[in-house]
Amino acid sequence: MLEDALVVLLYIALIVFIIALIVLCIKLIGTLGRVDRLVENLTRKAESLDQIFEMIDYTTNKFGRIGETIISYLTGSVKKVFGRKRRKEREEFNYYE
Repeated sequence: MLEDALVVLLYIALIVFIIALIVLCIKLIGTLGRVDRLVENLTRKAESLDQIFEMIDYTTNKFGRIGETIISYLTGSVKKVFGRKRRKEREEFNYYE
């Protein structure tokens, strides 16, 4: 008699457990749908930010090239000025030998 009652109680507990799992899975499916919509929204926003970052990257590259051009021009000018002095020093040195 006690064994039959425990078996019935066990079956009832298993049925309740299975029903709880089914309800939990249904709620989980709904939650995953909302998460999927959120991820798609974030992906679209990130793609729009990619365009902004590409524009910023392009602009910084242009400024870098302009800076390199200015620096190379100034460096060339300085080399010309100091190169003349060194050339004159070499000519004077060679003159006395």
